[in-house]
Amino acid sequence: MISTLEQPVIQLAPEERAELAQLETVVRQGWQGFVTVGEALLSIRDRRLYREAHKTFGDYCEQVWGWSRQRAQQLMDAAETSHTLTTIGLQPENERQAREYKDAAKVVATLEPEMQVAVATYLKAAIGNERPTTSQVRAAAEVAAAIDAHATVAHPDTGTEVPFHTLTGEQRAVALAENVTTGTFERLKRQENHIQTSIQQSNSTGKGGWTDWCVSYAEQQLTDTQELRIVVKKDSSGNAQVQALIVDSESHATVAYGDTAPYLKKAVLNLVEEVKG
Repeated sequence: MISTLEQPVIQLAPEERAELAQLETVVRQGWQGFVTVGEALLSIRDRRLYREAHKTFGDYCEQVWGWSRQRAQQLMDAAETSHTLTTIGLQPENERQAREYKDAAKVVATLEPEMQVAVATYLKAAIGNERPTTSQVRAAAEVAAAIDAHATVAHPDTGTEVPFHTLTGEQRAVALAENVTTGTFERLKRQENHIQTSIQQSNSTGKGGWTDWCVSYAEQQLTDTQELRIVVKKDSSGNAQVQALIVDSESHATVAYGDTAPYLKKAVLNLVEEVKG
């Protein structure tokens, strides 16, 4: 007979067992409330509340909910993305939108609170109650992240160039909002001009289609340090996903990008739409 060594079962304390039951009720009742479900799963995973009956969190997800570990991760990612976006006044309406904003939210998460306020101010002024594109959110966040605390800015009261760090709290907020608004507008405008020029040049040469667009755009619009990349990766479910993006090879900043897609043509067309604005 072969004996196996089993890990000792770590019993849940009564209060932990009660909390597990409460969190599982949230999951059962909130199939459509992806943020609430994702947050509940995060708590179960991070506090290892599954440990009494399951060896791993993946086992727990599969045996209790019939989900793969990857599916549970998608829900948790969506919850974290939604939480991050609330700092700039944005709330995804569903899980699909949260997935679309995931990469942009990663940039937002790196910002200081006053920078997040500046991004929120820009989005409110630029789009009102409409849903911003992922490019708008990411562009604003990257512009905010690039603001140097030791650089000079126009004083909001006098217009005189002064060191940014010398401004008071209220003055800093105004200056940040103005810089993010101006910088994001200029970045998106450049992207729009690039795509329009590229389309005109494609029409004039008789070329067309998404493959010719890539070549024409690269030849006519990219700077010496920019690259148009098409990246193919596996997603958390093991499916191939494609993303087309424009990257500055020196600063490593993403100038523009389209949403991911399951095939090449759609990925490029997503980039076209995002650059058009």
